[in-house]
Amino acid sequence: MTQSTIESAFDRYAAVSDPRERQRAFTELVALKALPRQAEDPRFVRGLECWRALLAQSEVADEIRLLAVAELVRAAQSVKVKKWAAWVGKALTPAFDQPLPPCKLLKEADERLNVARACATAHAPWLPVYLAQSVAEEDAGEKARTEFLKALLTRANSLADTFGLLAEAFSSIRFETETPGDSMAKRFVRTLTALRPVLLASLVEAGADAGKQFDDWLRAAMRASGKPKDEATQIDLTREVVLTLHDLVRTRFSMATEPETFAVLKQCRAFFSGISWPDDLRTTMELLVQGVSEALLMLGRQDVPQQALLEQLELVCGFRERAKAVATQLAERHTELPERIRGWLRRGRLVVSHSTSEVLQASLLDANDTAVGLALIESRKLAAADETPQRIIGTIEIYEPSLVRPANNYAQQVRDTTAALLEVANRRGISLLGSLGEEVDAISHVTGKST
Repeated sequence: MTQSTIESAFDRYAAVSDPRERQRAFTELVALKALPRQAEDPRFVRGLECWRALLAQSEVADEIRLLAVAELVRAAQSVKVKKWAAWVGKALTPAFDQPLPPCKLLKEADERLNVARACATAHAPWLPVYLAQSVAEEDAGEKARTEFLKALLTRANSLADTFGLLAEAFSSIRFETETPGDSMAKRFVRTLTALRPVLLASLVEAGADAGKQFDDWLRAAMRASGKPKDEATQIDLTREVVLTLHDLVRTRFSMATEPETFAVLKQCRAFFSGISWPDDLRTTMELLVQGVSEALLMLGRQDVPQQALLEQLELVCGFRERAKAVATQLAERHTELPERIRGWLRRGRLVVSHSTSEVLQASLLDANDTAVGLALIESRKLAAADETPQRIIGTIEIYEPSLVRPANNYAQQVRDTTAALLEVANRRGISLLGSLGEEVDAISHVTGKST
């Protein structure tokens, strides 16, 4: 009974004209374990030739063309013999001379997965755009989505280019649902969930403005459908964005020190009306608090105060007081940081001091010395008139004894002020020569020139 069923399945696989019937015959052969044991059966070869012939027909329907690609890959995956893998690879090569039809035409996720596997083996200039569109249009086939993302990253020059392609693809899809914003957010979440493990395994570089491109990707998606309205969906989307950022900064260290890396969070923050992130997100947000803190510390050790990055700390913390506490703790724990960096972390801003040039300093001192010299002249005049206050005090003792003490205090204050002026002059090396009205030749104490 089993052998006759196998024979019937082989006959149908080789001879039927209906591609879907040939597909069902192959499924029976796999279920009956006839493959790969009987992979050399001529009828198996004829069935493969039928699929290849469909790819060469210009009038074949788009869905059938995609199905032929998927079934050839499925045959190679099921037989797992190098001979047939090479045969299938050669058979598929002409299929990529022109863009494939949209993969969403295939209703089965496994069929789309096999198309993705075929794309992973091909190289064509139109493939990156096609792969990004397939990612955006993939609904429930998680394996297919992951395979498309892997193929996309291996063909992109950078993550920035990848995010740019995905932004364009997501901007073109529409959802015929009651809440398209929620539907788009869920599609975005599933894409990020599939992307994160691929990011960790990929060696593609970040590229210029990768953070901005990530922000543009989410912005394009939200512009196409509107923002999600369901709170749980908003939280799920924000969580995946945060986890993706965490994977980016821990695998592409340069992105951790770029403030625009975290720009996408501003979109997520706008979902919530509270003064801080929702409680369901706080544990996840701590991953970015640590990431930004490490970036600040790394830059601080190089004596680089990145003010814009410090401002991002407030965004990931949720509110200013928390960010200030985190920055202050960094300053207190890491005494190896330059003092100006520690002060910057404590204050939240950098105090810049400008040193005065030597020429300007000399000019200012010369002007000050002139003022001190004039003050000395006046103080000498005051000292010369010292006997006058004494006579005044003597008169006060006779006519107004109660004013004697204030008068004595005033006279003492005059003497103290005169002494203080002399001390300032001595420290600057200034002294008066001759007497009032007398012209004297002198040598400058500072320059040594005749004055």
